[in-house]
This record gives sequence, C-alpha cells and structure tokens, in this order.
Amino acid sequence: MTTDASAAPGAARAPRGRPVEVDPDQLAAIALALFDERGFDEVTMAEVADAAGVSRRTLFRYYPSKPDLVWGGFEEATARFEASLVAARSGAGSEAAAPTPIAELHRAYVAMAEFPPELLGVTRQRLRIIDAHPAVLAHGLAKFGAVHELLEPYLGESGSLRAHLLADLYVTTGFSAMRWWARNGTGTPAEAVDAALSLLEGEFG
Repeated sequence: MTTDASAAPGAARAPRGRPVEVDPDQLAAIALALFDERGFDEVTMAEVADAAGVSRRTLFRYYPSKPDLVWGGFEEATARFEASLVAARSGAGSEAAAPTPIAELHRAYVAMAEFPPELLGVTRQRLRIIDAHPAVLAHGLAKFGAVHELLEPYLGESGSLRAHLLADLYVTTGFSAMRWWARNGTGTPAEAVDAALSLLEGEFG
C-alpha cells in the first residue's frame, strides 16, 4: 500500500538527548506505516517508539497498546458526530427537545465519516488493519457504545426496543460501509456511509 512520505517509519526520527515535541497523529502515522510495511503482529511498541524518536514511556502515555494506535482518531470522529447533532437541535428552535429527524441524524453520521483528503490514506490503513485482525476489531468495538448512546434518543423513546435496535443498525451499517470503502477504494468514506444509510432508511421509511 502506498503511504505518504511524512508517514515513513523513519520520518520523525529525532536526535537522542533532545526534547521531542510529540504529535500524537504523527506517532500513529509512523506506527501505521510500520504495520503496513512489516505486518501488524511483527511490529512491537518499542520499535514504534524508536522509529518515532520518542521513549516507550512517551508512546505509552499517548497510546497504551498497538490497537490504540490503529483506533486513533475515533474520538475526533465521534466529536464531529455529536457536534452535528447539537447543531441540528439548536437549529430546531422551540422544537429543540424533540428527537432529531432521520435526515438530520443521517447528516450527522455522514459528518462522522468525513476526513480531509490528506488523511484518507491513513484512514484506509486503519480500517484495513481493523478488518484483518479480529483482536484489533474487538478492542475498538466498545468505543461504539458511546455512539450508540448518542443515537438512541434520536430514534424513538430512549430505552425502547425500537430505538435500541435502530441505533444498533446505524452503528453496524455505518462502520460496515467504511470497511467496505477501505477494501474497494472508491470515493470517500463519507460517500460510502451516505449510500449505506440511504439503503438502510429505505427499508424502514
């Protein structure tokens, strides 16, 4: 897989003995490049730290494990999702307390899958590693619990069976669409999520 030069394993190597300004995104990019080059199971956290020119203690402070390096960026995506929902509710005026219409929820989920062009390569790497390693996938599944909790109140009465099931469908469909995009390489992840949710919503109106 082709990677950006800035993500090359040795790109961020710094002279020993000097303070290092740590960029968590760059740490993850270096790790992903190593995983892509040599295989996820073959790379150790110590090797990632060495390639990034930081101590193992520093690396573990930002990323406690190799799967965490792969799942980096998820919190930012969740923040985009939540911000879109908040904006939709604040724009509803006197109806702000009512559940957001499906169209607004749809747009929020698409916003979650929007990444700058320069991050599409790294995003594809992340998703392909997740797809290829069940343990990495399992490590991150708990993160979707937060997304589920955000979704449920907008899909019906909170705690109802309908809202619970629809929230599960949204989470599964959105993530499945992104994994499909990583394998097939067409368009953007946001476009894939948009198309997938349209198919899902067509089934339940």
